[in-house]
Amino acid sequence: MADWVATVALGNLASMQGDSTADSSTNKKKNSNLQEFWAPFLLLHLGGPDTITAYSLEDNELWLRHLLQLFVQVGVAFYIFLRSLSNSALTFIAIPVFISGIIKYGERNFVLRSVSNKYFKNYVLSTFDDDLIVPAGNDGINREDLHLVQAYFLFQRVEIFFAELILSTHERRRIYSIIEDMSAVEAFKAIEIELGFMYDVLYTKATIIYTRLGIFLRFLSFACSLSTLVLFFVIVNIRDHSQVDISISYSLLLGAFLLEIYAFFILFFSD
Repeated sequence: MADWVATVALGNLASMQGDSTADSSTNKKKNSNLQEFWAPFLLLHLGGPDTITAYSLEDNELWLRHLLQLFVQVGVAFYIFLRSLSNSALTFIAIPVFISGIIKYGERNFVLRSVSNKYFKNYVLSTFDDDLIVPAGNDGINREDLHLVQAYFLFQRVEIFFAELILSTHERRRIYSIIEDMSAVEAFKAIEIELGFMYDVLYTKATIIYTRLGIFLRFLSFACSLSTLVLFFVIVNIRDHSQVDISISYSLLLGAFLLEIYAFFILFFSD
C-alpha cells in the first residue's frame, strides 16, 4: 500500500500545483508551498525501509517495472518541485530530501535488479571462490564466533543453489567436513544463520548496504534527513501555515529521521 498511497499523493500534489498557481491568495500560496515540500518525502518512502525490498522472488523479476516507476515518480516530484521553485526557504530545505529520496528509491531498484534470476546467477558465478579456506576451531576463533563464520562459509557455498546451479563433488565434501563435526543443535543453528543471510540477500538492501558505496550513501542520506529536520525547525515559521499542514510536515520529517536511526540499529545488530 505504501507504493499506492505515495503514487496517489504525488498525483494529487501535481494537480494541486495548477490550482495554487491560478489562486492569488497569499495564504493559499503559503500552504501550497508547504504541501509541495512533501513531494520529495514521498520518493523517500517509496524507496522503502532497508529491511524489505520484495515479498517474493517474483518481485525481483519485476525490476524493470519498478525502474519505470522510478523515472515516473521522480519526474512527477521534480515537476512539482520546479513549479514551486522560489526564493523561499522551503525550496532550499527540500533539496536534501530530494537527494535522500532518489538515493533510497535508486537503491531499491538496484537491489531488485541485482538479485533477479539472470543477474544473481552472473553475480554468484563471478564471486564464487574455489580456494576459500574452510574455517576451523584452530584458527584462533572462539567457539561462538566460529559458528557464525562457518555458517557464512556454508552460505557462500549454498547460495549457488538459489542461482539454479550445482556444486562440485569437492565442494560438497568440504560442506560435509564442517557439518559432520557439529551436534544436531549446532547444525540447525548454522542452517538458521545461513537462511538469515540468504533472506537478507534476496529480500532486503543488504547487497548494497554492506559495501563502501552503501555505507557512504547511508551516511549521506542520514545527513540529508537530519539537516532537513533541523533547518525546518529553525527556519519555518509555523504561524504562516495551517496547523494540519505543519503537523503532516513534522510527521514526514520525524518519520524519515527515525527510519534512518532504525536502519543504523539493524545494520549494527545484524549477523
